[in-house]
Amino acid sequence: MGEGEGTPLLVSGSNAGFKNENFEKVFRPVLAEFVGVTVFVFVGTMVVQTNDIVSIGLAHGLMIALLIMGIGGISGGHFNPAVTLGVALNGGISISLSVLYFFAQMIGGALGAAFTRAVLPSDVYHGDMSINGGAHTLSAGVEPGWAVLCEAILTFVLVFTVLMNALDKRNQDSVLTPLAIGFAVAVDIMGGGMTTGASMNPARSFGPALAVSTFNDDVWKHHYVYWVGPALGSLVAAGIYR
Repeated sequence: MGEGEGTPLLVSGSNAGFKNENFEKVFRPVLAEFVGVTVFVFVGTMVVQTNDIVSIGLAHGLMIALLIMGIGGISGGHFNPAVTLGVALNGGISISLSVLYFFAQMIGGALGAAFTRAVLPSDVYHGDMSINGGAHTLSAGVEPGWAVLCEAILTFVLVFTVLMNALDKRNQDSVLTPLAIGFAVAVDIMGGGMTTGASMNPARSFGPALAVSTFNDDVWKHHYVYWVGPALGSLVAAGIYR
């Protein structure tokens, strides 16, 4: 092959390096987060039909582990604004990219929840056999303040696991990292799922709430719990890790 032959047309010219760098470091990671959260929320809301906390926990945990194994190398495998916050506070991702991740995650959560609304029968989605769209709500008798504390502790477990296994250089090359993070999600849901739903993830809570709110606007009553709790838990995890 002669000199200059085989050069891709789309990356030729003076802006080739800049365009390729943007694609690799911005577009692909943001797209990976969008796709990952879409699939995660779809599976997470669909499994609520089982009404079995073990199945729900395992489905969420194994889905996260699979996503990290599959596309975590592209984006870092956050799939959760709370995780992105903790990683950003420890220098694992730039502030500008973390903002793009946030919007990709939220849109992905809404799309995944929309897919669930599209495929489930109405009596299962919001009717007599309702799963309330798979949205998170507080269990009867649970006070919002205690719910915030519960979500904060659960999110701390998850984010600290991510930081110690995916960000820390002593462990980041371990093949067990995806499983460790998946296990953290699973045990958190098994532990707190009957209290708050164990969200730990604003994108996982926002998407289903948005999708089902046309049938049940009460889903917004304590929705702030699923933002404040994960944010606090992530901040504490980031602080202790530093």
